Amino acid sequence: MQGLFDLLMQKGLYKAWLVALVLILGGCTLFELRHEDTLLAKAYNSRLYLEDIREHIPQNASPEDSIAIIQRYVDRWVSQQVFVHHAKQTLPDHKMNFDARIADYRNALIIHAYESELARTEMDTVVTAEEIGQYYEQNISHLLLRDNIVRANYIKLPLNVPNQNVVRSLYRSDNSDDLERLENYCLENAAVYYLGKDAWMVFRELLIDMPLNINNQATYLQNNRFAEITDDYYRYFLYIYEYRLRGDVSPLDFERDNIRMLILNHRKKQFIESKRREFFNQAIEASKIETYF
Repeated sequence: MQGLFDLLMQKGLYKAWLVALVLILGGCTLFELRHEDTLLAKAYNSRLYLEDIREHIPQNASPEDSIAIIQRYVDRWVSQQVFVHHAKQTLPDHKMNFDARIADYRNALIIHAYESELARTEMDTVVTAEEIGQYYEQNISHLLLRDNIVRANYIKLPLNVPNQNVVRSLYRSDNSDDLERLENYCLENAAVYYLGKDAWMVFRELLIDMPLNINNQATYLQNNRFAEITDDYYRYFLYIYEYRLRGDVSPLDFERDNIRMLILNHRKKQFIESKRREFFNQAIEASKIETYF
């Protein structure tokens, strides 16, 4: 603990309350502090205590970081309280009556937290391939692409890596053995690579890393299957197995994860509605509800 006290003295932080505060944060509590001993700041009729901000300070924070976090929090709190004080002095009472809205907001937070916990612990979250396929077929007319997508191989090689003809001879293959050899080479030599024979990706995201000058993506995809280009530092290889254009029906493989989430969201909505009815009926049967109108 000696180093901690030296740090405090170097920073001029020698007030007793701060020493005690840092001792607590460092897990070295020497005595039980009174409530007054944890007071951090005052602003008009408001007070800020250590207990109010303890959860904002990571348990593994160093003394220096703890002090910095506390200082930033205190500064923000004081500034806020000063402004709130002036607001209370100026605004009429009817513009500061937030009790009902605060109660509604608190209830909404409680309900949301409980719904999430119910869904996590009691709802069936298994979505089968059959369910996904059925959803896709029933909604296919609405599943239109917002971007051009491709199934493609993309390799970015530093110019000085050896045996680049290995890539040149393999990157347009769809043979699994060839692709395995290509991946082994890329693991050792490529700066970036993506072998996507069996997966779709958004074409513009692939182009972020590749200096390929394309004015019209659709025209390019309709007229090109592969590209090999070089700049001052890298050689880039691109091979496109298949593409779909914006506005086309989106492939099932591209939509699978999204469909799964849509199914789960719909299932959760039905599950929560069922739980609400169940709890409501239980309350009626237990005579816990009375209305007077």
